[in-house]
Amino acid sequence: MRQAIELAAQGLGRVAPNPSVGCVIVKNGKIIGHARSADGGRPHAETQALAMAGKAAQGATVYATLEPCGHFGKTPPCVDALITAGVVRVVAACRDPYQKNNRCLEKLQAAGIEVTLGVCEKEALALNEGFFKRVELNRPLVTAKLATTLDGRIATRTGESKWITGEQARAKAHEFRASHDAVLVGVGTVLADDPMLDVRLPGHDFQPLRIVIDRALKTPADSRLVKSAANENVWFICGEKTDAEKRKRLEGAGAKLLPLETQNGMFNPAALLGLLAEQGLTRLLVEGGGVTITNFLKAKLVDRLLWFRAPKLAGGDGLPAFHSLGVETMAAMPEFTLEDRMALGDDFLEIWRLKG
Repeated sequence: MRQAIELAAQGLGRVAPNPSVGCVIVKNGKIIGHARSADGGRPHAETQALAMAGKAAQGATVYATLEPCGHFGKTPPCVDALITAGVVRVVAACRDPYQKNNRCLEKLQAAGIEVTLGVCEKEALALNEGFFKRVELNRPLVTAKLATTLDGRIATRTGESKWITGEQARAKAHEFRASHDAVLVGVGTVLADDPMLDVRLPGHDFQPLRIVIDRALKTPADSRLVKSAANENVWFICGEKTDAEKRKRLEGAGAKLLPLETQNGMFNPAALLGLLAEQGLTRLLVEGGGVTITNFLKAKLVDRLLWFRAPKLAGGDGLPAFHSLGVETMAAMPEFTLEDRMALGDDFLEIWRLKG
């Protein structure tokens, strides 16, 4: 099962709106088939692993990180494929909330297949947390990423920010980008930094969507994001009433526009996440800037915080990582639990989880 989980982890950021599933088929103590969900979510891991095993799958044991599917889509249900293949046992790490009405494990049992549920369940639930949140809460998993000095500053008083952290920390940040469906920033970050928001790792062949919150479509036509927009791989969350020429320019460059209602000139974070969930996103990485991250924090919609800290001090006149949270009492403060901490050269990465 741990091998299946390792396989599934390789698909994170590549399979939305589907979960990333790993499957390993074993017979007589040997692995005869293994696969993860294909890029785009299909074919499913089980059908690929069965194809690899071929006729040898008869009498074998199947280890899957998620309950096999039981619905008809572009491909037949995995449950039917397992029954037809003649496997004798299926070990599933956890249930699939999307399949709650299909009772897939019960269908396997009715066919005479032994079923074991809950092996490495905690790891499997964490792996596909974004998929579960989309199904159950209509929003993706939200991870916010920060790179600051020890005193929580993202730039000097003049706005200089390249580079706060070193090469190892920046490479790690690209690994996180690669494991998310989309990277999101506010238009302020685009105007200040002209970022690409892509993954720059050796051998990496799959890019996340790049999303800008830009109510009035202020992003310049000569920005690197607009110049690199193609096949709707750059999205803009904009107001419902925006300049027609600006819309035409961005759409003509290949960008996708997602209009959303504003309240007092701002987007409601929950409504924004609901819009992205409707588009099929399960894992969202919010990279800035301070206003954008603060708005998600105020709404308590940041599930994880990736905090890269450099051993430097910018001082009180440096630009802060967060804006006002409007906190008046200790009880009202967003509170986090430390999940992990690692050294990356001279820098440190802390991974925090929102409590409650």
